[in-house]
Amino acid sequence: MSFMDRKNILSESFFDSLKKYFKDRKKYDKLTRILMKDPEWKKAYKKAEKSVDDYHNAMEKALKKRGLK
Repeated sequence: MSFMDRKNILSESFFDSLKKYFKDRKKYDKLTRILMKDPEWKKAYKKAEKSVDDYHNAMEKALKKRGLK
């Protein structure tokens, strides 16, 4: 049994989380590529992407106007 202090536990947990993130991302990318073949889904995906971008831009403008960012 190995000794686990706080630093080891945190670093091990961090790398496990990082590994899980990239594993899930590959799964998501593969699914997205499959779904992009459907024109109806692709159109909805692009529309949702544009909405997110518009929201992000509006938030940046509002924050900048109030001097917060």
